[in-house]
Amino acid sequence: MSRGRDAASRGGAGAPEEGPARARPARGRPSAPPPASTASPRARPARPPWDFGYAPVPTAAGDDDGCPLDIVVALRCAAAPGDVAAALSARWSGVEVERVIERPPIFWLRVRSPEGGRRAEVAAALSAAALPVRYVASARRPSAAVAPRFDAAAGAAARPDGWTVRGASFEEDPVTPGRWFLRDEEGGIGVDRRRCGSGAGMRLGVIDDDAWAADELGLDREVLVMLEHPPRSQAHGSFMVAWAVGSRRPGGFRGVAPDASPRLYLIPKPGSCVLALPVAIIQAVSDGADVVVCAAYVEGSTTPMLDDALEFAARLGRRGRGCPVVFPTGREASSPPASLHASFSLGFGEPASDPRVFCVGPGARGEGWFLWRDRRGRSRPFANRGPAVRWLAPGDDLTCPLPPASGAVPASGAAPESGAAPASGAAPASGAAPTSGASGAAPESGAAPASGASGAAPESGMAPASGAAPLSERLCHAESSGASALAAGVLLLVLSRNPALRLPELDALVLRTLVPVPPAAPASAEPIADPWDLFPDGRDRDGHNAKHGYGRIDAGRACLAAGDPVALALVLIGEDRAARAWHDARAAGPLARGLYSRRLARWAVRALLADPSLCHGVCALARHARLTAGDDARRRAHGAGVVLRQLSVLVRGLAASRQAPPAPPRVRGEVAALLDDLERSATDAAAVQAVESRFGELADAVFADAAERRARQGAA
Repeated sequence: MSRGRDAASRGGAGAPEEGPARARPARGRPSAPPPASTASPRARPARPPWDFGYAPVPTAAGDDDGCPLDIVVALRCAAAPGDVAAALSARWSGVEVERVIERPPIFWLRVRSPEGGRRAEVAAALSAAALPVRYVASARRPSAAVAPRFDAAAGAAARPDGWTVRGASFEEDPVTPGRWFLRDEEGGIGVDRRRCGSGAGMRLGVIDDDAWAADELGLDREVLVMLEHPPRSQAHGSFMVAWAVGSRRPGGFRGVAPDASPRLYLIPKPGSCVLALPVAIIQAVSDGADVVVCAAYVEGSTTPMLDDALEFAARLGRRGRGCPVVFPTGREASSPPASLHASFSLGFGEPASDPRVFCVGPGARGEGWFLWRDRRGRSRPFANRGPAVRWLAPGDDLTCPLPPASGAVPASGAAPESGAAPASGAAPASGAAPTSGASGAAPESGAAPASGASGAAPESGMAPASGAAPLSERLCHAESSGASALAAGVLLLVLSRNPALRLPELDALVLRTLVPVPPAAPASAEPIADPWDLFPDGRDRDGHNAKHGYGRIDAGRACLAAGDPVALALVLIGEDRAARAWHDARAAGPLARGLYSRRLARWAVRALLADPSLCHGVCALARHARLTAGDDARRRAHGAGVVLRQLSVLVRGLAASRQAPPAPPRVRGEVAALLDDLERSATDAAAVQAVESRFGELADAVFADAAERRARQGAA
């Protein structure tokens, strides 16, 4: 469901080589490739495992410097619009000044005049009038310029402003084929309600440019940004809210974080202004959003104002902890010069490539990158690739979370403009990738989306996406837009388990709990329309691949690891089942629950993420527990008191770590008391034995499978 512009794609079968050496067919002669069943295997030239046709669609419009003024003046402090108008009126006539943002440290004014002028001239005139100018930028055209730094200390951290949160609902998620994306199997995100929760207490800000059926969502509020009326022609924004959170009607759809509280920030359609997106981000963060996701078409809208907005989110969002901002990879098909292959490249200057953004691509049902099948049954890409891709989340056939619209156009007709699937049999020309304008459409099995079909889901009577589903369940291709909404829902779940996580800690936690994705396409994707579409075919040493990022996001692992240091260590060593057992023991068993408070557990997770040596020590303790579970002889072989010694060293490391975040006073007191208890126990043989015995009991319970297996081996 990624949003995009029309851009021709001229790759496909029959184009085995890249470069000018490939002879092109004469004009007027047919050049259609042979059917996939008869096409001969094509040799793939040797290339580095990280390489692919990296050439994005040009999105940047020409600079309008010198044209009639429509600019943003960023100041270092507040100033009256009248003062700015007076400073410019001597040079430009008809000057109009409008206050856009006045939220320290961001002060933006929009200046318009029918007379042309250079932005440098405007800045000079304002400086001459003793107005503290930071920069002057176009309000209509993009720019790669970086905004001058602002003083974050001059602004207050963002706190919720009248944004009501929801309590936990304790409802069960329906189990249907189309809700596979919530499960741990088939390439889903592994939501485990018992241990992940439902996102209660969290706030989600969704930025989009259209929201049909918004009344189904149970929004806390709908905010218009530089709009007078809410756009209601497409369901894209509503689907983003619903997949991340859900709808609130009785029996309605439950999203990834169904008890989070959503607000929808609606911005104008692309092309009219580049100012609305950064304004919406700042407003959502200022209102108190815990996570912000924007899946509207924003390519070609990088500006100094966007730089300000993302810096504001990272430094002042979530009470100063940093608010995560999620963007999809998008889908821009182009054919670079001297090439016969589509590039599907995310531009390095696009908003989704900003290092402060979490850029999410779509995953397939099963494994790998999301590919769709054209009319000939050949697989083609559905998303951009690039160095900035962070994570993969499901983007294949997902349950449509909203009811069908009344009076929808039947499938036998042309694909309607809003929220509809393509007409039966509609497909682009042979050998072409789907145009970016076909964003969000739900193609039939074996059919590509019709050009221009926009929206998210098939309406009443429309053909569902590929795959069988119950009659009451409709499926649609979520693409990278839906994937970003699911990822935003996962971040809400993780933050609900540990609201104290700062933005870098959240990033590190998700990164270390990802599911690796094989870079090669699965056998089920055969036949491939163009093997070049699947480059790069390897991973870098850090695990990154331009299609998949670092891997698929996993809510179950991330939520387990977010709230407890022992669970974090167990997840990191690959013992997810043991981490679940430890979570359950902490929730129900007095022995595990009494070891430390939830407050200390959350802070200790942050400390382990920040201190590699400390994290290694806890992981080593977990590995020791795994090796000795159910085996008293192994425990005795290491000597009495070794576990108590290791625990004392680890708690002392927690107390003294220079990398760990500052501990709140109550946590410091608990750590000091725990360290005192351990040191006193070390002087008493009976206490040493008691600690070792309790450690063995917990190890046996957490690693029950290992203990049973070892017992069977001993009996044999």
